[in-house]
Amino acid sequence: MEEILILTISVIAGIATYIVSHILKRGAVIASAIITLVAGLMLPYFFPLMGGVLATAAACSSYAGMISLENALNPLEMAVISLMTGILFILASSAYPGIGGRLGTIAAIACFAWLAFKKVFISLGDEFEA
Repeated sequence: MEEILILTISVIAGIATYIVSHILKRGAVIASAIITLVAGLMLPYFFPLMGGVLATAAACSSYAGMISLENALNPLEMAVISLMTGILFILASSAYPGIGGRLGTIAAIACFAWLAFKKVFISLGDEFEA
């Protein structure tokens, strides 16, 4: 149940950051800051036992949500990236606790994995058309 909550919050936070950044045109840093602040204030209140973990997962996904519009074309692509971020967050939860840069690294890995996935399948599609 905890993992499902983490994945759900990750997807919501990533899409929300993407929307604030690109659709509302507030910029990536402001969007991530807003989503992280809201998550940090609200999630511990609504989920007292694991609100801190959920807020951390939301922050991690908000970093992924800072991806450029050229690399994530729409909110659906951002949802996939955010889901990958949540999965990586769960898998890496016991690795290097308290070490700085872990959340940004997880977000970057998810974004790079998405870009690699798109590149592979776009190039495969080009081969089938030829």
